Amino acid sequence: MNSTLEKSISRIHSSKTMLVIAVSGVGSQSVNWLLSVSGASKTLLEAAIPYSNESLNQYIGEVPEQYVSKSTALLMAKSAYFKGVKYHNDFSEVLGVSCTGAISTNRERKGENQAFIAIWSPKLKYVQHVSINKGTRTRSEEEELISTLIIKSVEEKTLGTSGLEVDLAASESSKIDQTEFTSDLDALINSHIKSISIRGPNLVELDKGFNGGILSGSFNPIHQGHIALAELASKILNSPTVFEISVTNVDKAPLNSEEVSRRISQFNQKETVFLTSAPLFSEKSEIFKNSTFIIGNDTAVRLIDPKYYKNSVDRMCESLTKIQDNGCDFLVAGRLQDSQFKTVSDVHIPQRFTSMFTEIPEDQFRIDLSSTELRKKRTG
Repeated sequence: MNSTLEKSISRIHSSKTMLVIAVSGVGSQSVNWLLSVSGASKTLLEAAIPYSNESLNQYIGEVPEQYVSKSTALLMAKSAYFKGVKYHNDFSEVLGVSCTGAISTNRERKGENQAFIAIWSPKLKYVQHVSINKGTRTRSEEEELISTLIIKSVEEKTLGTSGLEVDLAASESSKIDQTEFTSDLDALINSHIKSISIRGPNLVELDKGFNGGILSGSFNPIHQGHIALAELASKILNSPTVFEISVTNVDKAPLNSEEVSRRISQFNQKETVFLTSAPLFSEKSEIFKNSTFIIGNDTAVRLIDPKYYKNSVDRMCESLTKIQDNGCDFLVAGRLQDSQFKTVSDVHIPQRFTSMFTEIPEDQFRIDLSSTELRKKRTG
């Protein structure tokens, strides 16, 4: 290792950045270098080499169309980032770093020698595509080249600059594609992050894990029925209950920052509010695994009505199965509907899903308030 490379790694180790790295096909030398310079324990949370297709599929959670591609590199970096979030309390300091590539080998291989280096952070999506000539360098030289570019990319994104110089031949290329999100909300709306959690005026955390009671709604406006239901749910479940607002809607434009701020301002500083971009409960269940969604009876009716699944019973069952597989279920409060108070016992739930729905008896909870009616009175 030359002195310039060692200096770059020392700079990374002296920063607050925490790394999770995944490399496949090329780039493993970058991990060795990071570990060989003192201070690695302050920087490297985890390193993985998912080398086989099966291992890589498991790491990113799907089977990619191409293993050496921009999209696969981003999926690897995203998976690495979310692992880092679990290991480190300050999400803003975590970088998910990845590389997938194909370089010279001892057998004849079709396709170009290339690599995709990706970085994922709360407000950054970065990919560098490096195309190198076949036969110009040995395999070890190609490995060193790509590994150096990984370190250079991390140093630049961590500290703004890098002293590393990498020489490519005239016929070789390096192309960078990156997106920087202007705000946490912008990153959320574009599905770059999964959630923003807020408690009080200043505490904001991204992609914070949670399982317990989830009371989802638009809360436009919030009313005493919501507060009382959340408090009762916490007692029934013997676990905390939080509020969740999806900033995206199937049929409407995403909420803007002003509207999000207005709705959040309704909650007191002791209440936790999650913002997501998951309008469907099947999507929410991916974020809040092993949780219980607290819903009204009218929502339970919609959950099992094929009309809301393009009139497809199969799609309805697939959605509920996904929720069930994610370890989630529902706690259902009765609602006044068509001048009658109806509970989950009035809902014709398919037999295989009945265990997912638990009724809150009327004598435990009944507050006939509606955000829609409150809005009408407010604007009327």
